This record gives sequence, structure tokens and C-alpha cells, in this order.
Amino acid sequence: MKNKAFEFDKRNKSRTYLIVDDEFISDDELIIYAYFTITLKTIEFGETLSKSIIKRIDGFSKDIKSAEAVLIGQLGKNQNYQNDINGQTILNNAFRIVYCIHNLAGGRIMFLECNEHPKLIDFYNRNGFEALQKSGNYLQMIKYL
Repeated sequence: MKNKAFEFDKRNKSRTYLIVDDEFISDDELIIYAYFTITLKTIEFGETLSKSIIKRIDGFSKDIKSAEAVLIGQLGKNQNYQNDINGQTILNNAFRIVYCIHNLAGGRIMFLECNEHPKLIDFYNRNGFEALQKSGNYLQMIKYL
């Protein structure tokens, strides 16, 4: 977050949202519990992805090669306050932003890219995401809007 968030925001590539402790906001102190980044990104479909999944994503065609989507990225906790916030709270905050974007501009899916750790995949599955495909070292998971 430190290296790219400000630069990406300045260039309108993404927005990083902070989850802060409301009780400690002052001119000289801000406790950041967690953060997440939201951006728009084209998701490229691999050749092994089924035509029925592609059609469900697009809503019309089974022959498209990509789709526009909202990407939730860079979910993270401040390690100094890791017991004060959980992943569900971070994800729920991200969902609120994504659904605002969806209501204003449309779109059919949101997605994220994560490491293939069983606990992480299970967490995202419980929150409505499903595995789509591998992309480099990451698993792309989508949630229909």
C-alpha cells in the first residue's frame, strides 16, 4: 500500500480505502485498522474456461474473450491492530463500494485474485465468490452482481 496506493490514486488507476478507528481521529493521530483497493479491470478469459461460464458472465455471448469488472485488490490489515478487525469486516466495506459502482455504472461481476490457500479460498467461497481460473501465480475468483 505504501508504495503504490498514492501514485495509483493520483493517476486515477484505483482507489484505496482505509478503515480507521473513529474514536481516535484527530489532527495528529489516525489509527488505520485495514485497507482495500478498488479498480476497474478487464478480466481476460483463458482458453480452458467453459462457454457456459463465459455466457453467464457476459449475459449475451459465449464467444467473448474478456469482460470488464470491478477488481477488489490489496486487502490488508494493520498488524498492530489485527485483533481489532476481521476479514469479513474488510470485505463488507469493499462490497459497499463495489455495489455503489454497480448501481451507478452497471457491470455483472466483481473479482479478486488470491493465493491458492484453502482457508483463503473457503473464506471467499463463503462470501459468494467462486473460482474462475488461474492467472499467473493467482487464482481469479468472481462474484456475480
